[in-house]
Amino acid sequence: MRVPIVVIAWALMPAIVATTARADVREETIQFRKGESRATVKGTIKGDQTADYKLRASAGQTLTVDFKPNSRSAYFNVLPPGGEQALFVGATSGNRYVGTLPADGLYTIRVYLMRSAARRNEIARYTLDVGVTGATRDTDTAQATRAVAGPSGPFDQTLELQGIRFRVVSANEGSINTLRIVPSGLEIVNRPIEQEIDGTVTAAEVADINADGSPEIYVYVTSAGSGSYGSLVAYAANRRKSLSQIYLPPLADNKTASQGYMGHDEFAIVEGTLVQRFPLYRDGDPNNRPTGGTRQLQYKLVPGEAGWILKLDRTVDY
Repeated sequence: MRVPIVVIAWALMPAIVATTARADVREETIQFRKGESRATVKGTIKGDQTADYKLRASAGQTLTVDFKPNSRSAYFNVLPPGGEQALFVGATSGNRYVGTLPADGLYTIRVYLMRSAARRNEIARYTLDVGVTGATRDTDTAQATRAVAGPSGPFDQTLELQGIRFRVVSANEGSINTLRIVPSGLEIVNRPIEQEIDGTVTAAEVADINADGSPEIYVYVTSAGSGSYGSLVAYAANRRKSLSQIYLPPLADNKTASQGYMGHDEFAIVEGTLVQRFPLYRDGDPNNRPTGGTRQLQYKLVPGEAGWILKLDRTVDY
């Protein structure tokens, strides 16, 4: 049975409720359509005007914002619930934000013009693509449970599914780290697994995407540097007895799927598949300003000769 295509959902025309807080700030609330987790909005600011887009989300979810202005003087920031200390400053970090949210509440995506452009009373038109992915605290965790790294420091989380637990530990110090996975509840072998990783652990998920009654552990690693290249370390429980490694073929081996790829990956378990998502770069694009859209790769888990393989099933560009 083929798995139906799953796209981290987006909406072309979200419902927006607009209010005015004060003369120079326009506040709008982004509300996703039912069943959607992505929205695209368009707007205009002039001079010293500011547009604040409010979005409710939960701790542990991933917020993605792609900002496409027609002016190089227009930027956006991301502010946490109840605070003015920005999680992201576009003037120094570019026009794309992907981050794990630290708390429940109402987040603000603030669009503004640089002071010199505001003084000239310039006008900027823009498009915001906003998405929120990942389970909320109220979501049924029978399919997958996700743990995310904090703002900094070591990663040490224990995830459990179907009576089998995985403790995932990484010091997250420097560019090279040691990943340690300690299973428990397996019938025969519960020996810890250690391996060197290039980067830091940003999240981990336990799931049973092939629905065989034995869970898998997926650990997501992000490399140091401006590219923030993603990689995967994953293991599957064999009939609940021991672990076998899950192999994800290098993206570079697929010339079609890797065209336009320059890092900034996101991984997530979505409705029984592993999804890898990244921005697309055209020739000449700087690292902080991709212009080619987004590609989503959908993998299914299949048995291999000496373990398990994540086989590319669908590719979607949007």
